[in-house]
Amino acid sequence: MIKYDFNREWTYYKEGSDSKKKVNLPHDAMIYERRNRENPSGGACAYFDGGKYIYEKQFHMEEEWRDKVLILECEGVYHNATVILNGNKIGKRAYGYSNFYTELTPYLKADNMLEIIADNEKTPNSRWYSGSGIYRGVNLYVSEKNYIKPNGVKIDTLTESKISVKTDFVGMGNINVKIYDKDSLVAEGKGQDVEIVIPNVKLWDEDAPYLYRCCVELTNDGIVNDSQETKFGIRTIKWSGKGLFINGKNTLIRGTCIHHDNGVIGACNFRDAEYRRVRILKEAGFNAIRSSHNPISKEMLEACDEIGMYVMDELYDYWLIHKNPYDHADNDFLNDWKKDCEAMIDKDYNHPSVLMYSIGNEISELGTEKGQSLCKEMAEYVKAKDSKRAVTCGINLLLATMAAKGSGIYGEKKDGKENKNGSMSMDSMPTSTFYNILMNKMGGIIDKMAAKPSADKVCDILAPLLDISGYNYATSRYDKEQKQNSDRCIVGSETLPKTLYDNWQYVKKNDNLIGDFMWTGWDYIGETGIGTIRYMSKQTRKNAIPGLPILAGCGVIDICGNMRPEVGWNKLIWGLQDTPVLAVEPMKYTNCKRAASMWRNTDAVASWSWDGCEGNKSDVIVYTTAEYAELFCNGRKVGRSKVNKMKATFKRVTYEPGELIAKCYDRQGREIGTAKLISATGKSNLKLTAEKNTLNSNGQDLCYVQVDLVGDNGITKVNSDQVLTVEVKGAGVLQGFGSATPCTNHNYYNGKFETFYGKAIAVIRAGYEPGEIELVVRGEGLEEKQVKINVNNWGRFFCHEECPIGSVGGMVLL
Repeated sequence: MIKYDFNREWTYYKEGSDSKKKVNLPHDAMIYERRNRENPSGGACAYFDGGKYIYEKQFHMEEEWRDKVLILECEGVYHNATVILNGNKIGKRAYGYSNFYTELTPYLKADNMLEIIADNEKTPNSRWYSGSGIYRGVNLYVSEKNYIKPNGVKIDTLTESKISVKTDFVGMGNINVKIYDKDSLVAEGKGQDVEIVIPNVKLWDEDAPYLYRCCVELTNDGIVNDSQETKFGIRTIKWSGKGLFINGKNTLIRGTCIHHDNGVIGACNFRDAEYRRVRILKEAGFNAIRSSHNPISKEMLEACDEIGMYVMDELYDYWLIHKNPYDHADNDFLNDWKKDCEAMIDKDYNHPSVLMYSIGNEISELGTEKGQSLCKEMAEYVKAKDSKRAVTCGINLLLATMAAKGSGIYGEKKDGKENKNGSMSMDSMPTSTFYNILMNKMGGIIDKMAAKPSADKVCDILAPLLDISGYNYATSRYDKEQKQNSDRCIVGSETLPKTLYDNWQYVKKNDNLIGDFMWTGWDYIGETGIGTIRYMSKQTRKNAIPGLPILAGCGVIDICGNMRPEVGWNKLIWGLQDTPVLAVEPMKYTNCKRAASMWRNTDAVASWSWDGCEGNKSDVIVYTTAEYAELFCNGRKVGRSKVNKMKATFKRVTYEPGELIAKCYDRQGREIGTAKLISATGKSNLKLTAEKNTLNSNGQDLCYVQVDLVGDNGITKVNSDQVLTVEVKGAGVLQGFGSATPCTNHNYYNGKFETFYGKAIAVIRAGYEPGEIELVVRGEGLEEKQVKINVNNWGRFFCHEECPIGSVGGMVLL
């Protein structure tokens, strides 16, 4: 099978509009929509408008395609997708996160018109920013009549040196399998279901993510009709009440939940964006991600395989009960869950990073007989498709025990009232917004309820149905489970970052608790404000951060990829570093009333550069493994604080420009570490840092450019934020520009945005022609700065893998 990149030269328009625009895929139509507080999507979708979008592509029937089979793959269309070829409706998919395949062959002409409709008109339908349109890639597969099916090669690790390779193909032929270690052929076999021993095997895990290549050929009379190549890793997984074992080694999950958006570029999925995110998460100490709450992209799976990151891939956020009026719960779920589940497993099967499948998140009906029966059916279906990985589910015991008693938070679609535009009125149906407010109000009560006898009953029913019981916000259960059900393997499938210290003590103490997934590692668009520290002016009683909310504000890494000081705390807890971290609560909000969040109780910044805040007071935090810490400002001792849970807090420290130093001491009074912050000096300057200096002309490569406001000494000025404009010239386009501010009246696409704590980020996308890209950044009173990036000629061939063109691993640009 030849795989063609089918992302180039589409047009799209919104139904009701006469304006057609040229685009290259992937494309997120929602990020270009207006935001309005009155939009029915609400804060869950960051107040973006929805719509129905029609994408069109004209293509000619190439001579070499005649008498071949043509299959179109859509990796992700949000949502209610319809595929039309030359006026014929030939495919559809309701779920916005499943990749799906449609055969084009019977409907082809010499010249063709392909349409893909994404209908995201009725909102709200998501608890987070979904995006709209063809936000993941589109591929065209061309093959002979005898061909290996897409995802038709499935590789299993049988032992630490033996694999099995099963091939599903159409037509007739013989199967040859070859295993390569880089460019060297190391093993081979024949047959549709063959076992192969790998000599001198190199195992895959988080520390040594070693990948092999498997090339499968379908032949007839010695002629190769088709071939398919895939990378894979060899590793074993076992789990029990004694822990999680990768290649026989006890492994603890240092996990994070993440949503699918990519910050300032919206829902668009690019290989470079996904690799960057996984790389930064790994640098931040995480070794696992939970794809909350939908199947993960192919590109992110590849990144996890190559970088060494474990994955819990999650299928759904709902089953039978609607969490939003127009989500796909109930009838759509019942009609589609098997094919959506199969699509996820087929996509994941050969990726060694995937350790477990989650069949749902916070499913209320798990407390009912109907929901429990469905849980059993779904888990068994998954195991029938892939017996080597664990099945779990993110169980919210508050919701499940309420459902067991006949009550609940979420409502049914039929109970709501529609607005004039056909969308459901938010006040007619409880949604996740209500649950988030409830959790913020109830605080630790929700966690305590997880250890009640009513929760025990639900857990005892569900545990035999799942390989690993996933508990959301249920730290109070951990000791109870170890004492009463020590053979039950459990994981903290969703937890609060601020409780990591306590959670990790449980993980180290209880063998059956394999780890923890915090909410969240990376900030995201939508579910606005659940983690944002709010500052209300005491004089005006208005939000001190102006603009319409756009971000959740709860990641230990912001949407630009900047690690917040909490990352240092996490790594100290995990034993990954011993260097202290010094952070300062914002000095500029001294005269404001502060309100923390359950999902983030500090917004401290690693900076002592607060221009205009001289004399203001705020808290200073030192993260350290020491017994106590001392704080010094410009050589004067500010105070001494005992360390509690690897954190020392100095209350109401007065800001004075210069140097802030924390010294940390052990129990014997010996200095074991220091941390220092220095104030910026002089005027503000622009500093641009490009993460790459070369791109390829494939229309898909991205370059992230960090934009900082710095003083003359190169230190970032965190209290001198201003609006900047960016311009991109030459062989590329601006894919997005913005900052990590949780509220804004700007957008991410037109090149004008305010910095946040002195930082912003620009994302440049290569075009299809070689040349040079120039990014120019300007700001009032600032000297403009430029950065230049070369774009190499990539020709017609677009290969991400070391493989011959003609196999699925290679890609041809049209």
